[in-house]
Amino acid sequence: MAIGESLNERRQNLLPNEVSDNKEDIQLIWLHRNMNDSDDSLLIQTMLIELNSAAQFYSDFDRCLDLIKSIKDEQIFLIVSGAFAQQLILQSHHHRSLLAIFIFCSDDQYYKPLMQEYNKIIGIFTDQHDLLESIKEKMNLVEKQTLTFTLFDHKQKSSSFLLHQMLIYVIKQMSQDEQSKKQMLDMCRDYYKNNKHELKKIEEFQNTYTRDKAIEWYTDECFIYKLLNKALRTEDIELLFTLRFFIIDLCSVIERENHLLKNEGTLTLYRATQIPNEEFEKIKENIGKTISINGFLSTSRNIDVSLEFIHNNAQSNDSTSVLFEIKANPLLTTVIFANVGNKSRMKGEEEVLFNLNSLFKIVSVYFDSTLNVWKVELNATDEGAEKIEEYLSLSRQEMEEYTPLIYFGRLLLYELDQADRAGKYFNMLLKSLPHDHPDIATVYNNIGLVHMERGELNLALKNYEIAYEMRRKQLPSNHPDIAGSLNNIGIIYRAKGDLNTALDYMQQTLTIDESVHPGNNLGKAITIENIGRVYMDKEDLDTALTYLSRALEMYKHVLPDQHSQTALCLGGIGYAHEKKGILDIALDYYQQQLNMEEQCLPFEHSNLSIHLGWIINTYKKMNEIDKALDLCQQKLLIQKTRLGENHPRIARTLMIMADLIKDDNPDKALKYYEQALSVLKNCTLSDYQVTSECLTSMAYVYSKNDMIEDALRCQLKALELFRQTLSSDHTYIAISLRNLGLCYKKMNNLSEAHRYFNESLSIYQANYGPEHEMVKRGEADIARLKEKQLSLSAHEEEQRKFK
Repeated sequence: MAIGESLNERRQNLLPNEVSDNKEDIQLIWLHRNMNDSDDSLLIQTMLIELNSAAQFYSDFDRCLDLIKSIKDEQIFLIVSGAFAQQLILQSHHHRSLLAIFIFCSDDQYYKPLMQEYNKIIGIFTDQHDLLESIKEKMNLVEKQTLTFTLFDHKQKSSSFLLHQMLIYVIKQMSQDEQSKKQMLDMCRDYYKNNKHELKKIEEFQNTYTRDKAIEWYTDECFIYKLLNKALRTEDIELLFTLRFFIIDLCSVIERENHLLKNEGTLTLYRATQIPNEEFEKIKENIGKTISINGFLSTSRNIDVSLEFIHNNAQSNDSTSVLFEIKANPLLTTVIFANVGNKSRMKGEEEVLFNLNSLFKIVSVYFDSTLNVWKVELNATDEGAEKIEEYLSLSRQEMEEYTPLIYFGRLLLYELDQADRAGKYFNMLLKSLPHDHPDIATVYNNIGLVHMERGELNLALKNYEIAYEMRRKQLPSNHPDIAGSLNNIGIIYRAKGDLNTALDYMQQTLTIDESVHPGNNLGKAITIENIGRVYMDKEDLDTALTYLSRALEMYKHVLPDQHSQTALCLGGIGYAHEKKGILDIALDYYQQQLNMEEQCLPFEHSNLSIHLGWIINTYKKMNEIDKALDLCQQKLLIQKTRLGENHPRIARTLMIMADLIKDDNPDKALKYYEQALSVLKNCTLSDYQVTSECLTSMAYVYSKNDMIEDALRCQLKALELFRQTLSSDHTYIAISLRNLGLCYKKMNNLSEAHRYFNESLSIYQANYGPEHEMVKRGEADIARLKEKQLSLSAHEEEQRKFK
């Protein structure tokens, strides 16, 4: 039982942050008071892992409940012993992710009344074989019916929808080779290393797979089916990239098979599923809108196949059983589907499989009293394809400059606002690509961009310079990639406050841009905008506006009407007017910026919060506090409707409201900050920075109101979080250290204040030149502290003389 013992060690009573990532849709959890290392217990654990490789085992009630509460992207199957049954079901039954409960006990009669009370209980079992068979049957049912969709409003040009389409498009452009197949299978073997059944399937795939068998393998509902569906449903970028070998094959086979349907008329197809109630309400509220399923959509020509699922599935208070009736014309150009019944390993289902990114128009939603089920009528449609094509055209344009491998990471970094994932992705490329691969210099360049996005200036510069040196050796001196490197190095010098050096690099960039692209060009527009921003830092605001306006006009010629790059330029023009003191014009540009970003960025994107903050701060300068608060309340209501009560964007908006009133109403501001912290208490590692910023703001309010102990507590916690998530010389850490120094100075603990001021200054000096305002401020802090020390020493000497 060596394997069982090692499993036990690794999987028992883990905290939520200790549990490995689950790459499937289902999370199996077993809670049993007498979980132990007996042969029987280890055997059941091993068998459960055969069903679900992410299975977790608990004897600790509270830890099990913590895990259940933390799960959002999987559906939980809970096996619970009789001793814990009533208590755990009472506390977890309402949790949306909890889908199925299996009571495993010695006396099934005793617990039968619970089945009348809680509809998520699938059954009560005294025999392990019956238990395992029931779990397997329910898992197969759920895995086949899990659906996630994205709505697309043509008027609002829904950003999440378009980005999902672009993501899949880029994956399909990537090259396929034995290396990508090996990478996929190596990951699968590692994930399923304790699952003999799946390991056997992986071996079979390696030895027998060909492109023609892609549909057969997808419909086998084994490892590839489970991993791919979860990756598509949750947009797990790393997993999608790893599975690209199979995704490309499956898409191409469906496209090929689609031609065999061209002579058939419009098909009527069916798909049954259970949809969370709030998602179903969205469908009912959006008749006439377009939806896309996040994945391959499996349907049947036979309505009875779909109805059987509804009849076999227990009803839940959290979800609604729905029958989709889909009309699909094979002559559509953008909706690709194929009859796969003859290739499927699931015979008799008359299956028709839709390719990724298929679009459907919601025609009607009504309760069919004859079938006793809610019916949603959809029409497969090409509508909306023109807007998608506009964005894909931009992708193709940018992929003339970047290969799909590189563009995929840039999509993560800029459009999806996922710097951490982009960093992992580019570092993975660095390890996996041959050292002489043509993309290597660009990989280093993009690792630099990730560090720049995180504010890690020295690491960014190091990677930019590696990329620049490689490009200088490989490319002609006027190559656009040389210009890109010069521009990026210039941006770093601007951030470091060395504005003349920054301007020199950017002027070199513009010279190359104008020689290669005499007309309008995206890269050239970005360079012009960056030059404008340097002049803004030099306080030459009229020259800055000249460059920024020129860049804006160029963006309008080369980008879609609504684009994040154009929005950033609008914000830059607004900032120049704010610095000139023309607040009404600044406000107008900030509002244009935010309106555009709301059209073209994902709703969760941090820029939407940051740039709302700019508008609110401008209102504050105009003394329009009530108007600012009203706008925040409007945004907060929309955010809670779209994102739920606990999302970092909700916290950011509460922090903006607190910042707005902290000087005039500190008590109310502190309440807003506390609410923000409450929202962030279950945050992921990538959200810790928001928590740290909130704590830093609270420390400011406490300190200003002479509540120094509270200020110290908040700032120390902020520093701890910054150190967990940022590089040791990050400027946010320097800010935190300086704030601690100010607290200790107020407390007259001058030695501690001196220590923190020195540490802060050292970080600033590592990032900036000697003339940078932050370095000068740090030096001034220490000088003033020394004056205070001398003054106190003199005072103490006088006191001694007096005595």
